[in-house]
Amino acid sequence: PHALRWILMFDAVSCIIPGASRDYHVQSNIQASDLEPLSNDQMVQIQEIYEKYIKKTVHHIW
Repeated sequence: PHALRWILMFDAVSCIIPGASRDYHVQSNIQASDLEPLSNDQMVQIQEIYEKYIKKTVHHIW
């Protein structure tokens, strides 16, 4: 649910359509909207991980 909560923090996102093949997946996905937004420190850490490990490989595809 934390990854879904992260996605919900972006103004450009109006909804998320996650996959769910089991009942407990649906329950977990629903919990994402109840989580507190990530802190600024957490967002900075996520951005640093993206820049260091992910961006070079996938950013040009987006």
